[in-house]
Amino acid sequence: MNKTSLIVKTFFLFLVSICIVYAEDLRDFTVGTNIEFVPDRGYVNLKCENNKEILKWSDFKNCTQNSSGYYVISFEYDERFAVTEEFEGTQVSGHPVLINIAIDNFGVLQEININTDPNAPFYFRKQSHLLWLRVYSKYGGQNWECLERDIIDGHIKIGKKYINRVCSKVVSNKLVTIESQFYFVGEKNNRDNLVSKSYLQIKFIDKV
Repeated sequence: MNKTSLIVKTFFLFLVSICIVYAEDLRDFTVGTNIEFVPDRGYVNLKCENNKEILKWSDFKNCTQNSSGYYVISFEYDERFAVTEEFEGTQVSGHPVLINIAIDNFGVLQEININTDPNAPFYFRKQSHLLWLRVYSKYGGQNWECLERDIIDGHIKIGKKYINRVCSKVVSNKLVTIESQFYFVGEKNNRDNLVSKSYLQIKFIDKV
């Protein structure tokens, strides 16, 4: 590789690393930033943990703080602003999901919590354990610390595959945790016994 090619490659890798660190974590949401920077347009059904509805992000203090002192709000994407079928509904990388965010007393976004939707159609649900692929693509595939849980009574492998793990990684000022599960509980011929799900948390780490 000549010197010019090496410089170009190094610069490209630098840009990629910058994008990974500073890009939004989810659409308009970035942990560590103030909720006032998130537009109200594009999001609907904003609800506190007790299902109390609020009209806009700035109303977050109308919710009750949880034990950690955070205001937790769930929401959905507004389908009126979907540009293609791929972006209809509340999805992350094609996976129907349930999302909530945690905001502190100063309006700083502390957490983004994403669960794959257990009530999604079976076609989507059986793929839910694969969300980690998108997470690794966004935050990089290296330096994850993973715990592979042993198979327990009542859990049945799917073929030779059994997935029950949690992986975490620190990226700049955030801790990214992805939990994946894929196995059967009960008879394999009943698809309702399939466990295929993911939980993703992106949490702000205040290093100051």
